Amino acid sequence: MSIEQAATKLNIPAGYLSQIENGQRQVSAERAEEIAALYQKKVDDIFLPSRYSVREVNEDSSSRNAESA
Repeated sequence: MSIEQAATKLNIPAGYLSQIENGQRQVSAERAEEIAALYQKKVDDIFLPSRYSVREVNEDSSSRNAESA
């Protein structure tokens, strides 16, 4: 999904979403939940909990977490 498509679904400007994804903007807990739901991820998988800054997400991270448990 492109930034433009995601932003449209979230009803926010694409530039704002891009800034969020690049860690240039912080977001509210509510907005973080909306973004996570759109990408079908948990908030903690995408955002750092302390400031809702974007966390780098690797597709393999879930399998590594399962191995370390």
